[in-house]
Amino acid sequence: MTVDQIRDAVRAAASLGRPLRIAGSATWLDAGRPVRAENTLALTGLSGVVDYVPADLTITVRAGTPLSEIQRITEEHDQWFPLIPFGHPDGTIGATVATASWGPLAHGFGTVRDLVLGIEVVTGEGRSVRGGGRVVKNVAGFDLVRLFTGSWGTLGVITEVTLRLHSLPKVTSTLAVPVPSAERQLRDQLRALYALPINAHAMELIDSRLATQLELPARDTVLVHLGGSRQAVAAQRDALVALGRVEELASSVW
Repeated sequence: MTVDQIRDAVRAAASLGRPLRIAGSATWLDAGRPVRAENTLALTGLSGVVDYVPADLTITVRAGTPLSEIQRITEEHDQWFPLIPFGHPDGTIGATVATASWGPLAHGFGTVRDLVLGIEVVTGEGRSVRGGGRVVKNVAGFDLVRLFTGSWGTLGVITEVTLRLHSLPKVTSTLAVPVPSAERQLRDQLRALYALPINAHAMELIDSRLATQLELPARDTVLVHLGGSRQAVAAQRDALVALGRVEELASSVW
């Protein structure tokens, strides 16, 4: 699939006055804003890397590129796109940006709006429009990137995105920190936790019911994900241990 074909499909739908469903890998069509449309424009054929500059920590990819493919390519250069949104890893980057999906790593790296530097879209009139840029330091006027991120395909078809990457941490560690259930004690514990000299990639408070579903002890727990050099992770882990007992978990818990 090409951008020209997408423009033609959008123009045809507009001329007939028919709704057009925009889909990536079509694994989450019932989410958020269900669309009632006879025709679906699937973007899985519009995939691949357009430009990758490891020295700039940026990558430009077509909208149908799976998140797992972006991870594979960037890991070869000890880099990553720190998002891990909820859903299947073969979901596309275009759908991720269109739905503004993000996961627990937003604690340390921001949401998808903070990680998208540039965007190309086909509007409802069948015109190609670009916003943002391919470098981290980019000065622009109206912020089209943030406008189209989370627009659920209502403003146009995302065809290309430029992403901000981060260096892949040498060591990672996921820890479970038990916390009290009583409101006042929990508040004091969380204040103490946030005062620690740590720079967590992710930090989530889960209740006993969710802990059970994750095959953890049935108690309120704070999950903490650390990353960095071996020395940095060890020092942050020691700081958490100062609050009480902690348990090492597999990273798959996220």
